[in-house]
Amino acid sequence: MLGATIDAGIATITLDRPDRLNALTWSVMDQIRAALVELGGRDDVHALVITGAGAGFCAGYDLIDLDRAGGDLPAVVQGGMEASLNPLCQAIVDAPVPVVAAVNGPCVGGGLGLALLADVVVAAESSYFLVPQVSSLGIVPDAGATWILARVLGRARALGMMLTGCRIGAAQAEQWGLIWRCVPDDDLMQEAESLARELGRRRGPVVTTRKLADLAVQSTLGEQLVRETREQSIALCDPGVLERIRGFATRPGRHGRPN
Repeated sequence: MLGATIDAGIATITLDRPDRLNALTWSVMDQIRAALVELGGRDDVHALVITGAGAGFCAGYDLIDLDRAGGDLPAVVQGGMEASLNPLCQAIVDAPVPVVAAVNGPCVGGGLGLALLADVVVAAESSYFLVPQVSSLGIVPDAGATWILARVLGRARALGMMLTGCRIGAAQAEQWGLIWRCVPDDDLMQEAESLARELGRRRGPVVTTRKLADLAVQSTLGEQLVRETREQSIALCDPGVLERIRGFATRPGRHGRPN
């Protein structure tokens, strides 16, 4: 149900239930979270890529599996969200290395939340994004969708997307700023892995910048300036940073280049 590989410092986590469009179960969520924690903590892993096997990224929660569970549905869902879904969402945004989502095909419901919580999202041209909970099921969006969509799209587009259940194609998602880039289907993994390698080479400042960006919307400018100053001071203690600054400052064409 889950595949994981490591190549040249890039770990790829693949949702592997293609017969169910990689629909999620509580068990699959636990496996993804365990893989994120284990791989993100390895010294030989510099960045993570999350993608789906087959024709889709993720169709959301497996409703057939949920129906089979029986029992008190509100209690089952609440317990599963608290024990499996919510910790998985938190693990993505707290990952100690950069996380890239490579979205292939449908990215629906809870799958949309998981993808958009990554640091950077690259999507195949044939993929689309859909929030069906309100319009099709009469429930509310979850997996962090209400948090990330409102932050990324603004109230009008976020509510429009969530309340109507309208499909948003990859090209439109890029235009809206929902994702970083829309690429040809055949180029998806190459683009995602190349981006992951690039981010992985700067994983320290990448992860810190993610943290600053996530705190920014709930902070005053003054609070954010204090955080930026603190993190900048920490970053400048790295001798490698000082060497890069000196090298950049003395490159041909740079202002202030010594005569």
